[in-house]
Amino acid sequence: MEVIVKINDGPVASSYKDGDIIQAFTLDEIYYHHAQQKCHVKNFGLETNGSRTPDPLLINFLERTKTYKFERINSNYVKRTNLITSEETILGKTPNEDGERINPYEYITRRLKNKNHLIFRAANGFAYWYGKSRSDVDINAVWNDIETYSDHLKSEHSSFPFSDIEKRYFAAINTSGRSYTGDSFTRVELSGDTVHTRQEIALENPPEEIPEDYDPVFVAKRRWFVPYWDLTTSLGNSVDDLRNPNKECDCRKEMDEREHIDILTFDKVAEGIVSI
Repeated sequence: MEVIVKINDGPVASSYKDGDIIQAFTLDEIYYHHAQQKCHVKNFGLETNGSRTPDPLLINFLERTKTYKFERINSNYVKRTNLITSEETILGKTPNEDGERINPYEYITRRLKNKNHLIFRAANGFAYWYGKSRSDVDINAVWNDIETYSDHLKSEHSSFPFSDIEKRYFAAINTSGRSYTGDSFTRVELSGDTVHTRQEIALENPPEEIPEDYDPVFVAKRRWFVPYWDLTTSLGNSVDDLRNPNKECDCRKEMDEREHIDILTFDKVAEGIVSI
C-alpha cells in the first residue's frame, strides 16, 4: 500500500489538512497504472492507411481491459462481441430492442480524426475497435503480456510514479500488514478494502431513518491521516525537510523495512479530532 499525504493545511476550512491521506493505492492499482502507461496508444504507430498498428501488446491489453470488441461486417452493420461472455450482437443504423444503434461510417470517420484513435483494420479491410472498460482486470495476465512483448518487468514497477513536484509538496509513504505464524510475522500487502478506507471522506453519521432526499453532511475532507511530524524516525525524513517545498522527499521503503499500517495511519474520529 502506498499513500500520498498532504503537507500543511489547505487555504480554507474545507481543504485538506496537514497529514491527510489524499489518495491510497493497492499494489495491483500501481501495477495497473504502469501497465496503462506502457500500453498507451501514444506508444504505438499508425499504418499507411491511417488505422492504428495492431501491435500484439496493444491488442492483448485492449482485449484484457475492455468488455466489447466491435467489428464492422459491411457498410451498414457492426458485430459486437462481449469478450467476457462471448455473446454476439449485430448493431446497425436502426435501433434494436434495447435502443442501441450505430452508423458505422460516421462513427469510424469521426474517430479517425483523433490522432490518438484506436481504430484497427482487419485483413479483409474492415475496421474493428474495443470499448467499455472492465472493472475486473487480471493484472497478472496484463503484465505477462507486457513482459512477453517488451523488455519491461513487473517486478520493477511496484512503486507509484509520483512526480518531482508531488514529492516536494506531499509525502509519499508506503506501509504494510502482517501475517503471523506463532509469535513471528511476515510483512504483507494490504487488501483493497483496507487501502481504500484510508482515503475516505469524513461524513456525519446518517439518521436511523434516512429520508429520500437525505444528503450526507460533510465533516472533513479526509477521515484518515498520517501524523508525520511524530514519525520522522519511521519515515526517514525530518519535519523541516518534509515541509520544505524546495526539497524532494520520498519516504517509501522496501517491504522488509515498512512500518505496519496501524503505526502510520490514524482515524480522526477515533482520535477525537473530528466528530461525526
